[in-house]
Amino acid sequence: MKKREDQKNPSGTLPKWQKRYVELKQQLLQEVGFVCVGSLQTRYLECGKQGCHCHDSPANRHGPYHYWTRKVKGRTIAVLLSEPEAGIYQEWIQNNRRLDRLVREMRQFSARALTIQTGRTRP
Repeated sequence: MKKREDQKNPSGTLPKWQKRYVELKQQLLQEVGFVCVGSLQTRYLECGKQGCHCHDSPANRHGPYHYWTRKVKGRTIAVLLSEPEAGIYQEWIQNNRRLDRLVREMRQFSARALTIQTGRTRP
């Protein structure tokens, strides 16, 4: 239904998309700080000592151990982090995901604006 409205009145809908695009740019500039690619994992591990309490139950395992993982040249790299470092990495990874989401949304609005401006749909 909205597609038909855009086709009937293409010049009237472009300002709506432009306004949303400007809002997204503002969010990008105001909300996104430092970024970091990858993910953060927290693990609890068993040690190699026989008779250690960590072998009795998963609740008794050693940890938490925080790992930052990412791909480098097609290989997965994991780096052990301290508790304070894990907090920083988590925030920056979230910033990167927010950045990706905003850019993806900006691309969608740009595609709609192109359709309105040119009258051509993208293949």
